[in-house]
Amino acid sequence: MLKTSEKTSSLVDVARLYYEHDFSQQDIAKKLGISRPSVSRMLQKAREMGIIRIKIFDPEQRGSHQEKALQNIYGLKKVILVPNEDATDLVIKQRLGFVAARYLDELLEDGLTVGVSWGSTMQEVVKHLQHRTIRNMTVVQMNGGISKAEYDTHASEIALKIGRNYQAIPFLLPLPAIVDQVRVRKAIMSDKNISKTLNLAKEAQIAMYTIGAFSFNSVLVKADYFDKEEVEELLNDRAVGDVCSRIIDENGNICNSKLNARTIGIGLNELKKKKYAIAVAGGRVKFNAIRAGLRGKYFNVLITDEWVASKLLENTDFS
Repeated sequence: MLKTSEKTSSLVDVARLYYEHDFSQQDIAKKLGISRPSVSRMLQKAREMGIIRIKIFDPEQRGSHQEKALQNIYGLKKVILVPNEDATDLVIKQRLGFVAARYLDELLEDGLTVGVSWGSTMQEVVKHLQHRTIRNMTVVQMNGGISKAEYDTHASEIALKIGRNYQAIPFLLPLPAIVDQVRVRKAIMSDKNISKTLNLAKEAQIAMYTIGAFSFNSVLVKADYFDKEEVEELLNDRAVGDVCSRIIDENGNICNSKLNARTIGIGLNELKKKKYAIAVAGGRVKFNAIRAGLRGKYFNVLITDEWVASKLLENTDFS
């Protein structure tokens, strides 16, 4: 007989598969080697035990009001919010990925070029894409992402998966995000294939990317682009986030011009020119980075969560 803790763990597993990963009851039964009626009973038991708590989210009463307010205050084309309700960062990313994928799909049409960045949020986006063919579509990686350490950024996977999903032509940047010397970057940029890819990124009508919070836990730090002293120096210079591997301060300005000159990828001023510059980012830890991106005007579409939206509405200054 299973112990109580084991029973609870099984109920949690079934609940996560059903509500967070969109498995059908039949899929769960097959995966776990149990019957579909057993899955149904376990979901009911999980509700009775409070493992599953259903909250009705009415966008007419909450989300749409916040969305319209943010659009008006910050001059954005579109704001899409997902519920937060004290969800984990992973669940928030999954929700963001789902709605971002749906929004991207609505925008796509034949002949478009789409620029994308990388990161765990963007990985969630590609998991929710709807398979279809877009004729003469190009997808391009906007910034380098090969790690100096064993840490895997999965940088090229995003563009590749989007390309496969829409039968589009992918252009990749199999390069580091940041190199050690400006002359190395100049040499890399002189390569005709690299320059072609970056020119495509500049010409893309749609750009979709995440915003990272800068700290010792940042992906760029884990990928070994900075040593401890460099991280501390950037934090002392009020670095709060990164947009396409460009480190920005709390006002949205480039934090360190010498570092910026060693960064491989699209420039932030190019993002301002996009018809659709779509930032997909949420969670409390990213609030300062998202606000900095707003101050820098690096995106005209924001996909985030309700908590971030509420805090942005409380802090509407651009100073």
